[in-house]
Amino acid sequence: MDIERVRRKRQKNVQEQTLLRQESLLRAATFYRDNPDRVPLALRQYALGQAIDWDRSIIMELDANIYGGYWVNGMLLTQEHRFIEFDLSTNEDHSALDDSAKVIWLDVSAQTSTSRHLRGTGISKGALALEIQAVLNNEDEPDA
Repeated sequence: MDIERVRRKRQKNVQEQTLLRQESLLRAATFYRDNPDRVPLALRQYALGQAIDWDRSIIMELDANIYGGYWVNGMLLTQEHRFIEFDLSTNEDHSALDDSAKVIWLDVSAQTSTSRHLRGTGISKGALALEIQAVLNNEDEPDA
């Protein structure tokens, strides 16, 4: 299926919506895996302290804000197949945690669906992330 053709379609079926979500997750995961210097230093350092192996984990979402405060938030899938939501308060260039050191680092694996058969939406975001991680790590897909 041609991804550009699917993007231009006004109405998309479940399989096409899943294809777009999968492509978006794959693009984010490969971008940050191929460009580790684009991951804010505060996140890289904090995650290393939480035993995150950047060679085997993937970033699913990442947002670094500079308006109304400086913070980095998003979601990653660890090498142990755990889904982590994070929100780190940083200095202005995101190179270190700020003085307030407001840190949210939550394991949301229990709340993250890894179902391959969701009514009306197809494959869940969690299942797609596990597939992408397995491909990028050249390993068998974990049981979802």
